[in-house]
Amino acid sequence: MKRKYIYTIVAAALLVCLGMSVVFLRPDKEQQLVKEFLDQTFTKSEENAKLYQAVMDSPSVIGLGVDQQTQKETAGKAQQASEEFEKAYSTYLDSNGMDDFQNGLFGYMLDLYTADETWEISETEIMKDNDAYKFRVSMNVGDTPQEIQGRAEVIDGKIGSLDVTEL
Repeated sequence: MKRKYIYTIVAAALLVCLGMSVVFLRPDKEQQLVKEFLDQTFTKSEENAKLYQAVMDSPSVIGLGVDQQTQKETAGKAQQASEEFEKAYSTYLDSNGMDDFQNGLFGYMLDLYTADETWEISETEIMKDNDAYKFRVSMNVGDTPQEIQGRAEVIDGKIGSLDVTEL
């Protein structure tokens, strides 16, 4: 009889420890958002290729000597590409985060897609750093290892500040 109680207590203690480890060791929602954003951004996919191709195909042509129709058509393509870009990343980024992305990582990713490189993520690390998250993404671009480092700050459920410190 005592043995049965001991087994029951041990089993209950194991379940409590397992439950606590799941609660305390799982990444928080903000950290998960940053990871999903990085995975979405750095994973080479058909969707991303189409998005970057739309951006490359949509320069605005304005200035002296350019007819109104050409200006209107190129502005429309640029607007459409901008909307597609925003649609793809608005799940993760607010307007400030979108600006930071376009001024930082966007050019790097556009270069990768333009060069038609082969790449894959080998490791993504995210560490809590005060009110932000430091990240490090290790990739193999062709045969060359590369590392991207930076900080992301989540504000009201979206990345509001994105700073790439090393490309």
